[in-house]
Amino acid sequence: MMRSRSRALIAAMASLTVLLLAGCVGIPSSGPVEKGDALSTTDEIDIIFQPSGPGVDESQEDILNGFIRAALNPLNNFAVARSFLSKSFSDDWKPDAGVTIDQSGRSTQAVSETSIDLKVSPIATVDADGEYSTVPAAAPVTRSYTFVQEDGQWRINTAPDGIVMLANEFAEVYNSYPLYFFDPSYQRLVPDVRWFPRVASNTGTRIARALINGPSAWLGGAVVTAFPEGTGVTSVPVDAGLASVDLSGPVLDSSEATLERMQVQLRASLLTLSGVSTVRLTVDSTEVPLATSGDAAPVTSPRVDSRALVLRSGQFGFFTGSSLTPIEGISDDVASLPATSIAFSDSVPGLQLAAVGTAAGVYAAAPSSTPGLVDDRPGLIEPSLDPEGFVWTVPRGSPLDVRVAAGGRTPSSFTATWDGASEIVSLDVSRDGARVLAFLTMDGEPRLVVASVIRDKDGTPTGLGEPVDLAEGPGTAVDATWVDSLSVASATLTASGDNAIVQQQIGGTTTQLADASDVVSLVGSNDVVGLRVLASDGTILQQSANTWQVRAADVALLATQY
Repeated sequence: MMRSRSRALIAAMASLTVLLLAGCVGIPSSGPVEKGDALSTTDEIDIIFQPSGPGVDESQEDILNGFIRAALNPLNNFAVARSFLSKSFSDDWKPDAGVTIDQSGRSTQAVSETSIDLKVSPIATVDADGEYSTVPAAAPVTRSYTFVQEDGQWRINTAPDGIVMLANEFAEVYNSYPLYFFDPSYQRLVPDVRWFPRVASNTGTRIARALINGPSAWLGGAVVTAFPEGTGVTSVPVDAGLASVDLSGPVLDSSEATLERMQVQLRASLLTLSGVSTVRLTVDSTEVPLATSGDAAPVTSPRVDSRALVLRSGQFGFFTGSSLTPIEGISDDVASLPATSIAFSDSVPGLQLAAVGTAAGVYAAAPSSTPGLVDDRPGLIEPSLDPEGFVWTVPRGSPLDVRVAAGGRTPSSFTATWDGASEIVSLDVSRDGARVLAFLTMDGEPRLVVASVIRDKDGTPTGLGEPVDLAEGPGTAVDATWVDSLSVASATLTASGDNAIVQQQIGGTTTQLADASDVVSLVGSNDVVGLRVLASDGTILQQSANTWQVRAADVALLATQY
């Protein structure tokens, strides 16, 4: 079931992302919220809060405020924060249980002579496994603390597990880290973003533990893991770039291939941690020697040609500067059709495939074959392609009626899970084939969602998981696209006539990009720098210095690459 959200929440989350981005150069303490640049996964900051321990004869409220500030420093297992706790409670408090992120407006109330309630209005939470969730409504949440005197000084005797911090503090203390799980074919790795303290000594351990605990619930059925149930992580020390992952449990009973896959998942997930260049797998402190199977390594972040793929002046191909490079065996067939939309993929080994939308339906075009009609239903939106070679189609006015077709296989249909949608403007399968992005109209408002892709043993899509709501701008839905494997972007037409462009990290925060005008389609590439807009006058725009710059003109269609 899709969660309800308020526009106030979207605004709050956009503000949080601006703070996250601003944190790379210092966070302003006042002034208006500005539009942020694109999300980056390469920026690392080693800003460490240096809080003081409790002072002499401080009040209960002073102790509480000092404890909350000190909990921003995760070093030495939150040693400074624990100094505000009583001796009997210090070891019982579990700061890694989660984070409550609030924007402002905290208040305290003395409940008794030895207890204080803290009220916060959360905009997001992070759980023990690092899963980030927005909070639909900013209703106050009460956190209760009790106090006891030790040697004449107040100390906290009970407190909720986890920590609470403001959005700008979260921006400096936490970072996003993608965990990687296999698609069911074990050919591709699928990211699942989590959030952990960026300077904590146990971040590697937390990444490994979250990986072993499995994927986020919404990805269930679309991804698999190599780790058997009951696997534990003792520790993940990092020394001179080497992360040593010590596992316990039934790991030694696993096959060589399974152990190899465990190492693949650990390597992909831990190499995103600053300072880690190599990963070693041990079981009960004994290194596991792994032979190389010779199987092709799974693809972590599938990439496409960075050039714009366009239909221009009756020709189809990659456009650079003033020249167009055709795709042999594909371009002539595509150009011969009265195309209204185009999707292209060369991700299937030995197969290049184009799906061409026309007024008569969607055609599939491949080298050495005549384009064939795969769906003749009226009102079809731009088709999508997946790495198994399937063409995905759906009518704009029937957003639940998804059909998939592949060469040599009988087309099949299934009902999408976004109940209540009255219209769909875009449907885009991720390049790993495990997720699908849909831009819908629901109750007269735009609704951007992502869902997992369920497949049978032959790789045929048979259904979708429950959709998860993402952030989008106000107005009318225009188009959406994958920016890269971790984030998406959407365009809406606002009441002012401009197009709001929003970037959303899956499992993370939101960035309001610069507005554009007269947007017809939005097409991703390999990163936000490659995000392109096709305007109604035939110009292609790309973002530069927080504005959209013209990169090409006289373009009839901008194709999506998969």
